[in-house]
Amino acid sequence: MGTVTIAATYGAGGSLIGPAVAKRLHLPFVDRAIPAAAAAKIHEPLVAALADDSVTGSAVGRVLNNVLSYTGLFAGIPRTDEELGVEPNVARTELAMRKLANGGGAVILGRGGVFVLKDRPDVLHVRLDGGVEARRRAAMRHEHLDYSGAAKQQQQIDGARRAYVAHFYPRAGLWDDPRHYQLILDTTAISIEASVDIITLAARDLFATSRKGA
Repeated sequence: MGTVTIAATYGAGGSLIGPAVAKRLHLPFVDRAIPAAAAAKIHEPLVAALADDSVTGSAVGRVLNNVLSYTGLFAGIPRTDEELGVEPNVARTELAMRKLANGGGAVILGRGGVFVLKDRPDVLHVRLDGGVEARRRAAMRHEHLDYSGAAKQQQQIDGARRAYVAHFYPRAGLWDDPRHYQLILDTTAISIEASVDIITLAARDLFATSRKGA
């Protein structure tokens, strides 16, 4: 089959679209490294770490790794942390994602999947986004929040996920650079159902093309 990576800003429907696409494609679904509840918990220490220029790298790494150690996807890793030469939890996540991609594919939400699996012909990279105000309104509908709650969540969660990518993949470029993705959808303008249809169709087309070229 193949793999779909999905990068989604807060309120863009990633947590709804990702599992639905996985179900359509009959692929396993891998959830985010930083779920909403975790992003709220680490917001203050992450802001403090980012503000401290003298120890930004180590402080930010400690905050993010504290979350990663509880979000799974680390089973069956054959190499030691010393061999990998990078943050242990991120290294394990990357190896697990590559193993899934090599073993038939998956739908991966977040986790820097677009950078880990870049340049593979059997991987569709998707970004879900929309204007900030539109995403906040979408979150109000889907999560039954008031405006202040949605705004707070948007700031915390987008900030945490941006920090994750910037810290662990500093050479990859900006998270929102359109050149990283084959498909970008404004899911505040396109319905969840239509977005799932579009991604599924694009994935099947790309998978078929990659098989022909193999």
